[in-house]
Amino acid sequence: MKIELSWALGFKLFTILYGMGLIGSMLLPSHERTEEPKGDQHPILEDPVPQPANSKAAAMPTAASEPMTRAVLESIYFDVVRATGQGEQLQVELQAYNTGPDRSVIPGRPKGILRPALFAAVFDEQGRKWSADHIQVGNAASTPGFLPESKLISDVPATILLTFARMPAIAGVLQIRTILRLEVPLIVGGDDHDLTGQEQPVVLVFSRIPVASPSH
Repeated sequence: MKIELSWALGFKLFTILYGMGLIGSMLLPSHERTEEPKGDQHPILEDPVPQPANSKAAAMPTAASEPMTRAVLESIYFDVVRATGQGEQLQVELQAYNTGPDRSVIPGRPKGILRPALFAAVFDEQGRKWSADHIQVGNAASTPGFLPESKLISDVPATILLTFARMPAIAGVLQIRTILRLEVPLIVGGDDHDLTGQEQPVVLVFSRIPVASPSH
């Protein structure tokens, strides 16, 4: 009886081990196949697809772009004469030359319910923006929140001065050396009505204006 039991037990153990061997041989190729795709994926991780160029940077003028210093509106020519910086102050001078009939103008954007009045704005090459603190057209100067109305006489040039009083400076030297973009909102009146200051302004755009020091 003991011998029969031993043989029976041995046969059972042999059957179990044989079955485990078959199962192992079946699983091993499957395991190797699952590992192979991982090896194929490594080059994708090491050599990623290039990202598209920054859209904002691509839209900006390049260093080789020519300055844009003239804008024309309603037969009025607006030219940037110069931009100078001293300490924290930046001043931009423009000249307006009216080739049409006499016109009333309001330089700026009127104050809204949720927005302040805006005389002008400059942007640097990093996309930072500053708003003008003061504007003067001929002898008419702005006060805080007030847009001065002026008359542009036909064939008589007028000077427009934009003052930015809080610009970044280091050791008394203005940091912005090039105005990448200058925006000047302007309301132009017609011959048949007076300006109320609530009309929709047109934005004059200038670009790549070099900033000089007063000594230059």
